[in-house]
Amino acid sequence: MKKTRLLSLLLAGVMTASLAACGSQSTVTNNTSSTPASSTAVSEGTRPTEPQGQLVIGTTTQMGNDFYDPRFSNNATNYKTYDLIHGYGTVVSDKEGAWVYDPTVVASHEETENEDGTKTYTVTINDGLVWSDGTPITAKDYVFQLLLESSPEMNGVDGYPSQAGYSLVGYDEFFAGETEYFAGVHLVDDMTYSVTVRAEELPYHYDITYASAMPRPMHVIAPGCDVEDTAEGATITGDFTTELLLETINNSTTGYRYAPTVTCGPYLFDSFDVASAQCTLKVNPDYAGDYRGVKPVIEKIIIKTVKTDTMINELKSGSVDLLFQCSGADTINAGLDLVDAGEAQDNTFFRNGYGKIQFDCSQFPTDSENVRKAIAYCLDRNEFARQYSGGYASVVHAYYGLAQWEYQQSKTWIDQNLNTYEKNLDEAKKLLEEDGWTLNADGSAYSGTGLRYKEVDGELKPLVIEWANTDGNPVSDLLATMLPEAMTEIGMQLNPTTMDFPTLQTAITHSGDKIYNMYNLATGFALASSPWYYYSTDPVWMQGGYNSNWIADEELAAAAEALKAIPYDDNDAWLTAWQNFILIWNEKLPDIPLYSDEYYDFFSNRLHGWESTSVWEWSRAVLDAWVDA
Repeated sequence: MKKTRLLSLLLAGVMTASLAACGSQSTVTNNTSSTPASSTAVSEGTRPTEPQGQLVIGTTTQMGNDFYDPRFSNNATNYKTYDLIHGYGTVVSDKEGAWVYDPTVVASHEETENEDGTKTYTVTINDGLVWSDGTPITAKDYVFQLLLESSPEMNGVDGYPSQAGYSLVGYDEFFAGETEYFAGVHLVDDMTYSVTVRAEELPYHYDITYASAMPRPMHVIAPGCDVEDTAEGATITGDFTTELLLETINNSTTGYRYAPTVTCGPYLFDSFDVASAQCTLKVNPDYAGDYRGVKPVIEKIIIKTVKTDTMINELKSGSVDLLFQCSGADTINAGLDLVDAGEAQDNTFFRNGYGKIQFDCSQFPTDSENVRKAIAYCLDRNEFARQYSGGYASVVHAYYGLAQWEYQQSKTWIDQNLNTYEKNLDEAKKLLEEDGWTLNADGSAYSGTGLRYKEVDGELKPLVIEWANTDGNPVSDLLATMLPEAMTEIGMQLNPTTMDFPTLQTAITHSGDKIYNMYNLATGFALASSPWYYYSTDPVWMQGGYNSNWIADEELAAAAEALKAIPYDDNDAWLTAWQNFILIWNEKLPDIPLYSDEYYDFFSNRLHGWESTSVWEWSRAVLDAWVDA
């Protein structure tokens, strides 16, 4: 008999928003297999002391060939693979989602409030940490990261946003190339660095993260260069140029972005096959451990792309061992069937994010708030969620997910204050008329049928929405059946274009051949979720995957900015500001929120110790897990 785990039951009495139907979304499923008896101790639950075995992880988000930094690409699977390859950040999140100094990395730290309102963080690194080629890691590698990723030279590498030191004293002058010295960054000694935060960036909600840095191998990325400290700040000496970085980072064969062979994370990059979008990692024998001192004991990890409609079969057949963050009724129910049959195991938690239609608010006609709202009124989101999720998701109405404490404490307030955008074609037509879409193609008054036009700068423009989507995506398929007819009825034309995920990403970041009006995506919130960057009107944040809606709305930006200075432990003030932010967000509607759901991990019986949550994702859970040899 199948397990009954409908979200509607789990949330009874917890929320009043309508619940969506069951369905699968972005992750896939994996192998069946009974528990092998190759190691009696391991089968009984004993974690091995040395690395062994192989774990094949299936993902429905197609990986790209990009492993340097999420600021080049915000592909979710690449992002987590980056976490496995790179390591030794000085400030990390723990299993509860709190920010802490990593004692494996940090020997000591000091915070000093200066008379001019700035604040200096001084961090000393532990001896004994090494790169995978045996080179010792020192404070120079941390200072190099801050300088490199704040530099105009790095900005010349495919427009890398170079924002690492944005909050520090002297950033603007350093990034502009007006000086080669970064005033707010100092190399104190071989194992110590300091950073000084600008007064105007304080107070800051996540203030501990200002002390954070992650080492980069200077001897690989900038051979022949060095880091030196002066009274004016730290600087990179030697032949440090964009041309150098284009070779060491961006060379398509040997560049650090595509083949990071010298790293310091729990795993080492082994290979990436572009044709199959499959990545192979091997355990790093020199890794000193995470903030708890935990080292991985799975010898090899393979991350492969799977299709939503076949991923459970792959789990059953054994071609994959783990499918993480599965959603949607078809996938979840099929996975639970395997669990009931004893052929797989499961783990479940609420999502710290949501599925959405994302608008590009810089593009005509979705630069209009009324047009975005009219599209929202064309979609029955409750029916969408019901068909998609089969009961494992809930409709949300703004920038929040079911796992967030803010949502849990705001359910009644949300029901009383947010526009739920129930399907209403008459309201959609009214909004379009108010927005000036009142003409036919010949310039006469709109007849009430056919495509609407609007006069813009003396030119008649049609109400056409360009929609980018990905193949084999059940959300895309469902939207394609629910949206076009309603949009046609209100005088709007929807043009869908199907592409692979990396191509879609280049469109979102405005680095591809074409920009679209809307995309259907899913997003997970960062632990240091920073809406003041995501909705900033500052051009510096209109890149690097921050303000990916490209929305320049002063009221929304101000509401998000109001959160930034609230102390981390002042939950009451934060909640009040958060509610105001999502109220304004709900009015501006940069996205159409579709659902937030209950995630399931499905995994082989040969995988043990698996424990992931909304704040402890699969890339972190891998360190505690093990497989039978």
